[in-house]
Amino acid sequence: MMQFHPTVYVGNQSVQKQLLTEALRGEGAHIVDENGYRFAFEYDENGELAPRDIVSRAIYDYMQRTGKQAYLSFDNFDEIYFRKRFPNIYSALHLLGFNVPKEKVPISPAFHYAIGGIKTNLEGEVERVRGLYAIGEAASTGVHGANRLASNSLLEGLVFSKRAALRILQTFEPHCEKLPKIDDYILALPEDKAKKDKLRSIMWKNVSIARTKTGLTEAKHAIEQMLDGSIGRFLKLRLLTAHAIVEAALQRETSIGVHYINEENEC
Repeated sequence: MMQFHPTVYVGNQSVQKQLLTEALRGEGAHIVDENGYRFAFEYDENGELAPRDIVSRAIYDYMQRTGKQAYLSFDNFDEIYFRKRFPNIYSALHLLGFNVPKEKVPISPAFHYAIGGIKTNLEGEVERVRGLYAIGEAASTGVHGANRLASNSLLEGLVFSKRAALRILQTFEPHCEKLPKIDDYILALPEDKAKKDKLRSIMWKNVSIARTKTGLTEAKHAIEQMLDGSIGRFLKLRLLTAHAIVEAALQRETSIGVHYINEENEC
């Protein structure tokens, strides 16, 4: 499953967005609209401190429903404390022209990292594939449940890397096998850029924070059409990954964590 970061600065046009850590909300930052209204409490009694999938859906739905922009407000912070506690965010936002913590910053949920995908055991071994390991956000160990929390990469990086290394030492058997031949597929074609942008639009529209079976099906067909065309290897890998995400979402018929099916929009 793909997770969504609820508070991402939306003013820049680059693909790499400025994430505004959830620790900001934990220490008192508020999600507000352009009038200063803290609308998150309409969706959960915990407001900004609800799980990240709920906060993401709240922001997404409120902006869609009202047409208003969502912001992260830092009114509760003393400037000296803010600068010392969040130096990188403070510097980045000042470089972008924001007088924080006095000025609020426009935000939106955005695609973040994966919550697993490759099924492994607690030693990092991929099931039914001898000698293959997956660790970190590519791995699905089950320890995170339906929502990935902030900063638990430490668990993945430290705990599972050690467990996998010990398992490899216990089971390692030297052997020589010919590596599979890598084809001479063209890495990229000039027209791939437009198709990559189209894929990004399709995934945000139909495989995003609130999904419908109709939208997922449309996304699947659109991705398959691009896969049938002439494309470079890099784009093909993107499309295959997107197709796998859509297929998995279609197979999961009930909402769970970041996978939210909006039945009300179904025909």
